[in-house]
Amino acid sequence: MELIFWWILLGLFLSLGFLGCFINKVPGPFFVVLASVVAVTALDLPIGWGHFAVIAILAFASIFFSKVLVKLVKKMHDYSKGASIGTTLGSIVGLLLLVKTGNAESSFVTFLLMILCLIIPPFVLAFIFEFMAKKDCGETVKGATSATAAYISDTFLKLIVFAFAVYMMFFSASGLA
Repeated sequence: MELIFWWILLGLFLSLGFLGCFINKVPGPFFVVLASVVAVTALDLPIGWGHFAVIAILAFASIFFSKVLVKLVKKMHDYSKGASIGTTLGSIVGLLLLVKTGNAESSFVTFLLMILCLIIPPFVLAFIFEFMAKKDCGETVKGATSATAAYISDTFLKLIVFAFAVYMMFFSASGLA
């Protein structure tokens, strides 16, 4: 019974970590580190303290570089808080659309659906929120593009950490240490 609790907790942390890759208000890397702690201490997974250290370092590095990238993108062209909220809401809409579309026949169609669902809704909602704040179409497009670029770079960094952690927990049979 105790083992089931740890597996459920691991699944919850990994689910929140995955959602945190796309929804910037959920601290995805933090949940990935928590999942790694559960994997190291409570479950018999092929992950050791060396793997945990690498995952933790990558998670905190992704948080740091994410903030740096967002500031760099904002320096290129500033965007409002509304555009940032738009990308967050758009990512939720995109995830729901991606789940709703189901399984595609080919990997190309799956890749195309991922691009359409995870880039277009954040951009469109960032554009709408930015337009409500600025009312100038040229500036709105630039702001929405910057907000979407920040969202995409942030998502990419978090997905790398998540994928590495999942690989280390479930698919790596050898230890680093």
